[in-house]
Amino acid sequence: MAQPVTGRAAWAAAALLLAQAAPGGAQAPAGAANPIGIFLRCTGQEDPRKALEAVKSLGLDTIQVSRLPDRYYTPEGAREFSALLRETGMRADSVVAVFAGESYKDRETVVRTVGFRPLHLIPERLAYARSCVDFAAAIGARLVTFHMGFLPEDPDDPAYRAMLDAVTEIARYGAPKGITVSLETGQETGAQLAAFLDRITVARVGVNFDPANLIIYGVDAPSAALRHVVSRVTSVHVKDALLPASPGAMGQEVRPGEGRAELAACFEILRRAGFTGALIVENYVARGAGTDPMDELRRAVAFIRAAGW
Repeated sequence: MAQPVTGRAAWAAAALLLAQAAPGGAQAPAGAANPIGIFLRCTGQEDPRKALEAVKSLGLDTIQVSRLPDRYYTPEGAREFSALLRETGMRADSVVAVFAGESYKDRETVVRTVGFRPLHLIPERLAYARSCVDFAAAIGARLVTFHMGFLPEDPDDPAYRAMLDAVTEIARYGAPKGITVSLETGQETGAQLAAFLDRITVARVGVNFDPANLIIYGVDAPSAALRHVVSRVTSVHVKDALLPASPGAMGQEVRPGEGRAELAACFEILRRAGFTGALIVENYVARGAGTDPMDELRRAVAFIRAAGW
């Protein structure tokens, strides 16, 4: 009797099966227009199939995968999710590593809980990030994105070095699997992020550019930040926000075009730079407004299309 395939061999087998399968999780064809996609969690649907079908109902075929139940981060689970992609005609542009215990309640909580800044959690979070890389490779995505957490300003700070080592490690792990690690903007200025990324030489590390996060944390003007990192941008979150009302507070997310995230200016910079990645709607406006999440997603997609994408 044949022995079950386990470990790295199982992940390799899952990836091979995907490569031989129908193109549900394939990359967009070369020369295609920038795909518009949805951060899967923003559909308001917890069940992955229902969430995928909700995105399809918007006339889209691209997603950014939010955190899924743990069983999906196995070879068997990746095969199951790949089947869902094929059956619904969707493709995964990227996988987001959302670390257990993260909270965005306020600035102080973000410092304590997000990314690799809580140094004692780095080993377990690296293990989870590696599982996200394996999952992404198996479902045909080519990006794994995450928040690295609040970066100390001083490169000689031990926390800075620990975070640099952690990002370097996951970038090194992803490179031979064809996966690019991409850091989501928000907790540092564009100049700080560019300087941090310049220190990583084992593999190219990209940027998941979220202009609204820069406003929510009040750290930088989005268009100015984008100019520092535009050559590294792999994907964009189309999101808008207002500045924090007081020190230590977080800014408020609003509908695209109604905030301070300089979306029009950022779009122009991206066009001039020849950006070819996905425009991903990450939209939680419905939570505060009490509206239908799908209605908010439709508004956001219409905004993007009206901007000429």
